[in-house]
Amino acid sequence: MTTPLRVAVAGVSGIGKHHAKWYSQWGCEVVAFTGTTPTSCDRAAQTLADLFGFAGRSYTDLGALLAEERPHIVDVCTPNEQHLAFAAEALRAGCHVLCEKPLIWRPQDTGLLHEAERLVQLARDRNLCFAVSTQYAAAPPHYDQLFRMSAAGPAEVTELSVEMETLSRGQVRDSREIWIDLGPHPLSLLLAWMPEGRIDPATLEAEFESRQVVVRFDFQAGNNRCHCHLVVRDVDSGSPRRRFGINGFIVDVAGRNGENGVYEAVLRHGEQEAVCPDFMSSLIRQFIETVKGEEPAPLVPASLGLRNMELQLQILDACR
Repeated sequence: MTTPLRVAVAGVSGIGKHHAKWYSQWGCEVVAFTGTTPTSCDRAAQTLADLFGFAGRSYTDLGALLAEERPHIVDVCTPNEQHLAFAAEALRAGCHVLCEKPLIWRPQDTGLLHEAERLVQLARDRNLCFAVSTQYAAAPPHYDQLFRMSAAGPAEVTELSVEMETLSRGQVRDSREIWIDLGPHPLSLLLAWMPEGRIDPATLEAEFESRQVVVRFDFQAGNNRCHCHLVVRDVDSGSPRRRFGINGFIVDVAGRNGENGVYEAVLRHGEQEAVCPDFMSSLIRQFIETVKGEEPAPLVPASLGLRNMELQLQILDACR
């Protein structure tokens, strides 16, 4: 019997608890997590126990966790400014790393690309799997099912439209913070379809308003030019809108529990519907299979996360 992969999650107060759940459901052993204080760790341990029966240990120091637990995988779900330090420490300890988006960040964004490149190279030098959690990259194959069913147009991507909202939950964020948080998702869709493309700087327009960001540009890959219209915003109530499409064929993204109680994603276009595994579940499954040697690469390798970050910074610079 194969020994389960040992997983540690850095930061489980937010999305990290869902990462931990998916690792457990895909057969890994979630052995530990990090928190900020003993009190917060106690609360998080109970949440994880209720969610999937977690019975591991908590730490307030990643170094102690790495030394005592020796995980195979570290999943970094800390605040953005801690991504670099946590990922680097885990890679140096010989762990495979999945990092939440953006790859790395800090309020002063100068020099970030150089540091991100060094981090990606560190993983290469140690022959470790290093990936980024931009889970919407799992959507295009399922989107393509609806696209083909509709005979909506040519396969070549000539236009991309993405609109993504998130609930503010009482938090007041400026447009820059919203872009840092949500911007990687539409960019991950773009890179899933056109991984070698580049922004034409002459076409780039970015409007950073109080609670939303609107970006327009042409994306060039060889002879293929795609016009992109991306919108991300915070909303106070209701169901946040998540929709995207190419060549005018737009789908709405929703989620629901399937008949077996497992959360799944749903893409809808009019009366047509494509049901697929939850995007985060798919991304984590492929990451696990890559670590095991059953897949050649994760869904979003860190090198592609670096490209995403490069585009994100280029667009951010356009508003200055």
